[in-house]
Amino acid sequence: MKTVIISGAGTGMGLLTAQTLIRQGYAVYAGVRDPNGRSRARREALETYAKDHGGYVRVVDLDIHSEASCQAAVDQVVADHGRLDIVIHNAAHLFIGVYEGFTPEQLTDCLNTNVVGAHRLNRAALPQLRKQGDGVLLYVGSTITRIVTPFVGPYITGKYALDALAEVTAYEINRFGVETVIVMPGIFPDGTAHFQSAVHPGDQNVVEGYERFKDDFDNIGPGLRALLAGADAPVQGVADEIVRVLAIPKGEKPMRTVIDYSDYGAPLVNDVVEAQTARVFGMMGYEHLLKVS
Repeated sequence: MKTVIISGAGTGMGLLTAQTLIRQGYAVYAGVRDPNGRSRARREALETYAKDHGGYVRVVDLDIHSEASCQAAVDQVVADHGRLDIVIHNAAHLFIGVYEGFTPEQLTDCLNTNVVGAHRLNRAALPQLRKQGDGVLLYVGSTITRIVTPFVGPYITGKYALDALAEVTAYEINRFGVETVIVMPGIFPDGTAHFQSAVHPGDQNVVEGYERFKDDFDNIGPGLRALLAGADAPVQGVADEIVRVLAIPKGEKPMRTVIDYSDYGAPLVNDVVEAQTARVFGMMGYEHLLKVS
């Protein structure tokens, strides 16, 4: 039974991934904040789900803003099973609005949640994975790091930084036998709490200065749906893609995989980046860092 810890497992993609992995026979450590307090209902629902499906779940108190919390969650998995097989970085928060209107403190908060939290969890998990000479770091990224759109600037910045963290860390841990996968969801306007819980600019005086762009801002939702051209975009597809890629044998997993029901085109950009990366690494003498060994 492989062990997996997931950040942000209480709702949306994280919850569906946890449920799907439970059904697939993984020992799932579902990370939420305050599972015995404000997230008690989520904990109980996941525990009931695992029981009903004959699976294994342990809901752990995982606050990615806290090094101690990240370490305690990882230590719990290792104490229970003697190893940690997979870390899924899913926790994220959406920021919507004119970039200039976000205060520096809001941008800092965005980066703390969308990228620094993953680094904290990596620092807790990687000593164990390196010791084992085995394991997977899986990041829930975004196609928005390939084609940038307006009015979600802090979120894009965070996802770009997460993508860079994931890729650079991959090259530095490949020789320890630790694999990296960046799952890049595309456009999913429904099925998550992202839009309902989004953070908006704190400086309204600045926002008022962008009144001429109001029609463009109001077009965010319709514009995203236009890319879907009427197609459904089930969030369950993200969880299914995560399960699919985790089942690929060691050494054969892709660095990136896209799950998108729209015509966004991120795979085309990925192909170019992959080819150019191989070319540059070859010139630098770093070819061996591109693959797990």
